[in-house]
Amino acid sequence: MKPIDDDIKIFHPAKNSGTGADLAELALLMDAYRSNGNMDKAKALGEKLADLSPETLCPKDSAKLNTNEVRMLRALMVFSAQISLHKYLPHQMLSSQAVNAMYAKIAKDHPGLFENISDGSSYTFYYLSVRKNKNIEENIGKNYAMLCDRDNDEFYEALGTRVYTLTDVTVCDLIEKFEFKE
Repeated sequence: MKPIDDDIKIFHPAKNSGTGADLAELALLMDAYRSNGNMDKAKALGEKLADLSPETLCPKDSAKLNTNEVRMLRALMVFSAQISLHKYLPHQMLSSQAVNAMYAKIAKDHPGLFENISDGSSYTFYYLSVRKNKNIEENIGKNYAMLCDRDNDEFYEALGTRVYTLTDVTVCDLIEKFEFKE
C-alpha cells in the first residue's frame, strides 16, 4: 500500500533567512573588516594593550606594592581592557580579535601573568561588579583591595578604582588613534 502524502507540506526557507544568512552576513562583514584594515588594527590594538603595565600607568603607586599586588593590578588592567574593548569597538568580531591578540601576546611574553589570569578567581569578582551595574568602579576597587588581602584599605580601594578607570580611558583613546572604519 502506497502512503498518502498529499497533506505533507515541505518547508523551504526563504533565501537570506535563518542561521545560514546570519553566517553569510558575518562572513561578508569579516571580509569587509579585513579589506578595510579593521581586523589588522584590532590585532595590533590587542598586542599593544598586552604591554600595558602598572609601572607605566601609575608608577608612583605601583612602586609601593609587593610583587603579588602588582600582579593583581596587572590582572585588573587586563580585565578592564577586555571590558573596554567590548564596550568601544564597533563590532564584537573586532573586540574578539583584539582580546584574542592581547591574550596571545600575554601568554607568549608574560606566561606567569597569563596563568594567574586564566587560573585565578579575580575575574569572577570583577565580573560580579560589572554585572551588578551599580557603582562598578567603586566595587572593582573594593574587590582589588580584597584580593590583595587589604579589605577596607582606602589606598588599595582607590588604586583599584583608578586603575580600572585609567585603563578604560587608555583603551578608548587607543581605539580613537587606530581610526577603525564603520
